[in-house]
Amino acid sequence: MISRIAIYVEGGGDTAPTLEPFRRGMSAFLKPVADEARKRQIKWDVIPCGSRKAAFDAFVDAMENEPEIYNILLVDSEEPISITTSPWTHLQNRPGDGWKKPLAVDDSRCQLMVVCMEAWFLADRAGLKKHFGGKFDERKLPPENLAESRKKDAIEAALRKATRNTPAAEYRKIRDGAKLLSKVNPATVRKHCQWCNRLLTALEAAIGNTV
Repeated sequence: MISRIAIYVEGGGDTAPTLEPFRRGMSAFLKPVADEARKRQIKWDVIPCGSRKAAFDAFVDAMENEPEIYNILLVDSEEPISITTSPWTHLQNRPGDGWKKPLAVDDSRCQLMVVCMEAWFLADRAGLKKHFGGKFDERKLPPENLAESRKKDAIEAALRKATRNTPAAEYRKIRDGAKLLSKVNPATVRKHCQWCNRLLTALEAAIGNTV
């Protein structure tokens, strides 16, 4: 039986003042599953690692030294991919990564934010408006169910246009990302984002909550 889940996630910058807010934000987004885990006496850790390579290295190290823990890698895909694609195959073939799947590790241990964390935000306009205020222009955004199909620069451009007239003036990853993670609704996001649903489904299965 699983006694602890550890999620090694890309993001949060590279200093404590930015990593800790990101950890809290991602923990808030995953709270529905985390709460169920704790009811089952399963320890739960979200470990922000900054760069994607640092997240991968930390995950590999954890698999080698703490194989009894249910370790998960969570990184951006960086480009749109089909839900039928093996995440490990994608990361091994992707230029700039070239990561080989560790031995005895299946696809459920590798989860992707497609194409990046910001796609989750596009999937919940209510969460965006809650964060940015009444002048947030949702008309500049693509349909929610197309969030994972957009390229990274298109997602960034959409957020930039939608936030132009708000007090924030623009979306900034470090300033806004962690806060938005605690404001968007994971149930709404998983409804529109297949890869987010894959992540939450894998976590639910790991803790034995398959209802």
